[in-house]
Amino acid sequence: MYYEPGRTALVRHCRGGVVQGVRPCVVVEDGPDGTLLWLARDTPMRISLYADGRPVRDVPLAERFTAPWHTGPGVWTGTSALEWIPPGAPWHTVYWFFDGAGRFRNWYVNVETPPVRWAHGFDSDDLELDVVIAPDRSCVLKDEDELEAAVAAGDIPTRVADRTRLEAAKAIDAATAGRPPFDGRLTDFVPDPSWTVPTLLDEWDAPVVATSAESLLTRS
Repeated sequence: MYYEPGRTALVRHCRGGVVQGVRPCVVVEDGPDGTLLWLARDTPMRISLYADGRPVRDVPLAERFTAPWHTGPGVWTGTSALEWIPPGAPWHTVYWFFDGAGRFRNWYVNVETPPVRWAHGFDSDDLELDVVIAPDRSCVLKDEDELEAAVAAGDIPTRVADRTRLEAAKAIDAATAGRPPFDGRLTDFVPDPSWTVPTLLDEWDAPVVATSAESLLTRS
């Protein structure tokens, strides 16, 4: 089941069967070679909130993973981005970030469980660790402290964290070597001028289809 170009697909991050964040994107391409999505600046979305209404990023790490998150309304600001979901169910997605003038700014590898396709988009569990890759392919590992805090709180099992670090290391190796997709492709991407900023589909809170990271490792 592939999505037609131009339609809206929801990218949802979920943990424990709970939706923690939702981004509506425009489908650029979808097929056996992977899925390419466009996330426009000023897109309405759902963001992660702490139990008392604070944005998750405003909560100290010592508290952040000790109570459930939920979602509230938000907006994607500052940049626009392409997101590529590779084929073969790897534990990451890749973003190309563009500034307000449409200039390529950097790549970004989001380590997560393999996105699972459903009727209106893709579900995965964002595993905290990320890699920021500059145009010269220098790499910075991001949010190691968040991953460690999630492990300490029992929110992410130790062996899932180990798998997360392995995936980040593989991405760094590919980027520094200039291997695809870090070979310059799509850095000149221009969105179709007919596309409008997508709205948040009513189905954003449909039941989660993503499988937990711990279950995926048990199966492998």
